[in-house]
Amino acid sequence: MGVIDFRARANTPETDAYLRPRIDGIERMGITFPGHGREWYRAPAETIDEFIGRLEPAGIDAVVFVGRNRGSVPGWPLTNDFVAEVAAKYPDQVLAMAGLDATDLEGAPAEIRRSVTELGLRGANLDPFQIEAEADDPCFYPLYETCAELGVPLILTFGALPGVPTVMRNGPRALDSIAQRYPDLTVIACHGGWPFTMDMIAVAWRNPNVYFDNSFYHFAPGADVLVQAANDMIGDKMLYASAYPFLPLEKTLASFEALPFTPEARTAVMGGNARRIFGLPT
Repeated sequence: MGVIDFRARANTPETDAYLRPRIDGIERMGITFPGHGREWYRAPAETIDEFIGRLEPAGIDAVVFVGRNRGSVPGWPLTNDFVAEVAAKYPDQVLAMAGLDATDLEGAPAEIRRSVTELGLRGANLDPFQIEAEADDPCFYPLYETCAELGVPLILTFGALPGVPTVMRNGPRALDSIAQRYPDLTVIACHGGWPFTMDMIAVAWRNPNVYFDNSFYHFAPGADVLVQAANDMIGDKMLYASAYPFLPLEKTLASFEALPFTPEARTAVMGGNARRIFGLPT
């Protein structure tokens, strides 16, 4: 069974419109990443077709590709319609999720419904940091209720957020209250593990509806405890994600596969858990 990369996007102009300000911020701040040298990784520009063509040789069955809806920006390219078009062209390789604009909370529930029922997207993605809010802020409740009603998963972005001009206060403890309030909502914490490692382990362990990826922090100091946790406690909750094009696709996968997971945990983390979230054959 091949790998499902829970966060990988082709480095096209559409994706670059969202990621470039973050990459520029990372370089401006001089941030480096363990295991990848001091130079910030720059993925080559590519087409969707070129990106898809790299997946099978790398041992990747499918990727989760999220939109980043920003309706307030004229001509914004990384729309939910765009990711739906990509998924329609490559239905076996692309698991597409809608991006929600946190600056348009009034319109977000309708956008979730449109994205799921009309565009065929598999769930939604929200960046609470976009409006400097905690993930359990009541302003987001209508979005959570809509996803729960539709029976689709929701990705929430956490993590240290290098290059993003926001305070780092939005951690898994906020996710815990969401999971308790909406037990029928499947929630995935993107970049969820480090630096909130122990909190994330506990929240995932105690809530059946919580999953997380640790994308682009796999090799940060202290992240090794996540392997132990996957082997002993939460192998059914952790998801592999490369965060490409922030990190190299093949090199990141090879480095992750070298981590000392048990065979059972490895099968679950590398794709089994994602297949369960999306109701795919295992």
